[in-house]
Amino acid sequence: MERAIVVVAAPAMTASASEAGRPGDTRAAGRVRTSLGDPVVRLVTQLCLLGGFLAVAVVLLFPHRDSVLRGVAIPDAWLLPALIVLTFLAEITVVRLRHGDAVEALSLYEAALIIDVLLLPPRQALLAAVLGLAVALAVQRRPLVKILFNLGNFTAAVSALIVVVHAVGGTPGTLDARVVAGVLLGSVAFTTVNLVCMAAILSIVTGDSRWSILRSEARLSAYMAAGTLATGLTTAEIGLHAPVLLPLMAMPALAVTYAYRTAAQEADERARSACLLKLSHALAERDDLERRFLHLVRDAFDVDLAMMVLDRAGITVTADAETPGELSVGPVPPYLVAARHTDTPTFVTQDLPPDIRQLLIVPLEAGDRRFGVVGLAHRGRRAKLSTRDVTVLAPLANALAAAMRGSEHLDRLIEETSKLHAVVEQSTEGIFMVDGDGRVQMWSRAIAELTSVTTAAAGGRRLVDLLDVPDPDERSRLLPVTAGHPRATVEVAIRRPDGELRRLRLAHSAIFSGATLVRDVVVVRDMTREHRTERLKSDFIATVSHELRTPLTPILGYLHLLRTRGDRLPEQKRQNALALIADRAAHMSRLVEDLLLASRMGDADDDLTPHVSAGTHDLAGVVRQVVNDLDTPRIAIELPDHPVPAECDFDRALQVASNLIGNALKYSPQDEDVRVRMRLDGDHVHVDVSDRGRGIPCDQLEKVFEKFHRVEDPMTMSTSGTGLGLFISRRLARAMGGDVTVSSTLNVGSSFTLTLRRAGHGRSAVSD
Repeated sequence: MERAIVVVAAPAMTASASEAGRPGDTRAAGRVRTSLGDPVVRLVTQLCLLGGFLAVAVVLLFPHRDSVLRGVAIPDAWLLPALIVLTFLAEITVVRLRHGDAVEALSLYEAALIIDVLLLPPRQALLAAVLGLAVALAVQRRPLVKILFNLGNFTAAVSALIVVVHAVGGTPGTLDARVVAGVLLGSVAFTTVNLVCMAAILSIVTGDSRWSILRSEARLSAYMAAGTLATGLTTAEIGLHAPVLLPLMAMPALAVTYAYRTAAQEADERARSACLLKLSHALAERDDLERRFLHLVRDAFDVDLAMMVLDRAGITVTADAETPGELSVGPVPPYLVAARHTDTPTFVTQDLPPDIRQLLIVPLEAGDRRFGVVGLAHRGRRAKLSTRDVTVLAPLANALAAAMRGSEHLDRLIEETSKLHAVVEQSTEGIFMVDGDGRVQMWSRAIAELTSVTTAAAGGRRLVDLLDVPDPDERSRLLPVTAGHPRATVEVAIRRPDGELRRLRLAHSAIFSGATLVRDVVVVRDMTREHRTERLKSDFIATVSHELRTPLTPILGYLHLLRTRGDRLPEQKRQNALALIADRAAHMSRLVEDLLLASRMGDADDDLTPHVSAGTHDLAGVVRQVVNDLDTPRIAIELPDHPVPAECDFDRALQVASNLIGNALKYSPQDEDVRVRMRLDGDHVHVDVSDRGRGIPCDQLEKVFEKFHRVEDPMTMSTSGTGLGLFISRRLARAMGGDVTVSSTLNVGSSFTLTLRRAGHGRSAVSD
């Protein structure tokens, strides 16, 4: 029997055209033609030239040589056509056996060649071999490159066989030892040429060396050559001496063919089972589902095309054997427009393209959901799909539809989960979830920012170990839920890793299984600001009470003194008492005015234009008036001798300067001076008020300008004040187009700077 190999898995393709010199199947041909290109063309050209050269040699060497064996009962005029038909039938009688990723093609072509060479003269034997092969290739619709490859290969091999047989065996007319030796050596020559050609094409396809291919295939080729030699010699001898027994010679061939085909079916079933196993894994994994399904189904059913028409998209996805590993996507072809609506598996026979021989359509449905259809198609004359394939493909299509429906559900679940995740991550309130053991399973971005504990650090840790609760009595309140009270809201104070204290409100919503906690989802709100606000309110009330009581006490005391003993007091003492009452009343008035002004100012930079009058005033004169009003030798001033006009409201500028200088005196030791200095800088004028107090921490520099903020604890403070002076001063300065800034060094002192725009800068005579 002739042996041929079709490679169906190679580095650059799924199949090759090399079948030890014969064409293999249509899928392999197309892929070789499109994938290999110039190397194959060059090899085919060389083989055609070699075959033509050896054929000419046969014609020239044996112009009138007779046949090796003679005495066939068939007339000479019919013998050549009969053997051409026999060669044709032997070539198309092919059995394909799978060996892993390769398909081995077996035929009776070599046995027919030996009969041709023994019973026909050299020229006619060559004609029968080449013509029978050419007709078989044409009937099988092989691609041109395959036809030329096999014609060149076999012409060369048959020519070598004819030359050796006639050179060694001669033409004795009967079968003798020389003839047997000639046929044996000729078969060796034929097999060698065929094997070398196969190694050449496989080397191009796989990239392996020709020598390694020759070594791996030589033994099996020898066994096959021995079998075909025995078959050809026996058939020729029986045809000469006992032609009545020729029909019986077909029995071993039929038995071998049947056995091989049975083995081939079993190998195909094993290969299909392997593909179906991979397909079940693909359906379970649901990864790249459509592509993997089409490729695996195409391989499992050994078809040329596997296609899927998707109703939702109105497209057709196709896996073509000629483009392995790729999918083509396009509109629904005309021959599938009607078939795509079928409700049962159907073999389509009408309106098919010329290159499609057979088409099977199976609906793609799962429950009440329809996704489209799956189709399998054969090209050429291969039409092997049957009702048995339908019984296998239909459940696969249903499984695919179920997997697709599951994928849609999974996609929707992922989408909803993504939405929920986005809500959790974008929420300004912290959210976390713990399991039954109190271990963190989810930790949102907001809670990570609140606690300064990252999501990675929180995952899997117990909540009681994760959060630092300074108060031992509050640690048990981290998980206060019970089966009887699965919802609870508590407040706890925690200390962040940076040392900052935060007050958190935890709203628990737990799920229990019996008495066992399953999970607890907690929404966290930062109450630190609210607690600070409440404390500020309490501090403000305490501070204002203290500030009002301080001037009120001497007022009430002197009023009582004047009412009871006023007429008996000396005039000077009475005037002093009235002056003190007036001073304390003015202090209370300023305090009330500050409170009213602060109440009109929001936390943002509100527009204070209605409270500020635009104008031009001498800022140096304003500062001097403040210094004179304070009347203390502790103030050291550095002011220009000439006026310094500035764009400001006189009263508000006076108020700001008074607040800054008064604060400096209040926070400086009694034996330290306060320095007031004026600087001119382009179109701005700066008034620096520097003290020698305790200083302000860096993290408090901007907070001192907040409403009611005190660097000292209001309950233990050693200085008076409401915490409104700096807040009001900055707002008024900004309303006048300027600003108030501060710089400070702990235990050294602070410097507050009032900045305003200079008026008439070009006309001013003041120099720096």
